[in-house]
Amino acid sequence: MGRHAGFLTAASAMARQHPDDGPHLIYLPERSFDEERFLSDVKQVYDRLGRCVIAVSEGIHDTNGQPIVTRLQHSVERDAHGNVQLSGTGALADLLTGLIKNRLGIKRVRGDTLGYLQRSFAGVVSTVDQSEAREVGEKAIQFGYSQGESGSVTIHRIGNYQVDYRLVPLSSVAGKTRVMPTEFIDDSGSHVTAAFCHYLAPLLGAPLAVTARLRAPMVLKQGQQRS
Repeated sequence: MGRHAGFLTAASAMARQHPDDGPHLIYLPERSFDEERFLSDVKQVYDRLGRCVIAVSEGIHDTNGQPIVTRLQHSVERDAHGNVQLSGTGALADLLTGLIKNRLGIKRVRGDTLGYLQRSFAGVVSTVDQSEAREVGEKAIQFGYSQGESGSVTIHRIGNYQVDYRLVPLSSVAGKTRVMPTEFIDDSGSHVTAAFCHYLAPLLGAPLAVTARLRAPMVLKQGQQRS
């Protein structure tokens, strides 16, 4: 997900527990996507680790603002707002995995398109997000029913970490997108910064599950000689 804003894709960085954990590369729509730079990034990680996990927003685009996914689509579908249909097809994953296979010669490459899973999987709902969503609903009723006001309820951070709920005119939020600030994206354009992780951490609620690592002596592959 991420037509114009990369917050959700960038959040995948929070799953990293060790320096060599994935995602090793993250590409967001706030930066132009360069095919050659992408292949170079992948090769460097793969040569170093023997693997490379990549998180990509569906809305990545070239320097002209053209969505990368449209390179595969002969007939581009658009919604009622004129937006190019980006999700639900897996076309972007197919395009990028094809690039890696054909240009880098890496044969085992797989692309997974999560689709609605990240919006609807109740097993990983943030307790903070769950609580704040309910508060927003209650505030909307208070503003509308008790005070007779209309608008959109917004969440504002105060303190460390507390929030305040306010009512703003619909005209100030409708049809507008809040994108990732520059300080949240690494200079390389292929990862996020510590500032983003610091911003996101309070929103996760309970700590993420810790993934165990096996520690065992390496076993030589069949036919391989010990040096």
